[in-house]
Amino acid sequence: MEEGAKKILIILMLVVLSGVIYFTFFFSYDCDDLACFQSHQEKCTKTEFLNDADDTTWLYNIKGKENGKCKINVEVLQIKTGALDKMKLEGTSMDCYLTIGDISSPEVDLKKCHGILKEEFQDIMIKNAHKYIIDNIGEINEELDKTI
Repeated sequence: MEEGAKKILIILMLVVLSGVIYFTFFFSYDCDDLACFQSHQEKCTKTEFLNDADDTTWLYNIKGKENGKCKINVEVLQIKTGALDKMKLEGTSMDCYLTIGDISSPEVDLKKCHGILKEEFQDIMIKNAHKYIIDNIGEINEELDKTI
């Protein structure tokens, strides 16, 4: 084989290898709507989706398959409405592991998620439950007395 042909073959192999590496490890789809995201979520293909909802801006990033589950990173970019305690959620994220084929919103079932965002969600829920109990202790006590 000629020296020039060897160089062309090596360059061609490097280009193909670079393409394979890029599409395997770095490429991800960008979705503009929920239907697009859910179609990629169902197959667990690497995808990014910015969900600009009325009250919160979410960033979803499907990372791919891990241990038979679909790993999705969920980040709160902005809280638009709600109590001030929710503002601490901004900039936090969590990884959620959904069953492949599941197209539900990852943050709906916190048992499937791990990370700071989950901890902050739980902290807010506990504080809200505590506040509700304190605010309604009289009514709760009356209801307990009725059952005894």
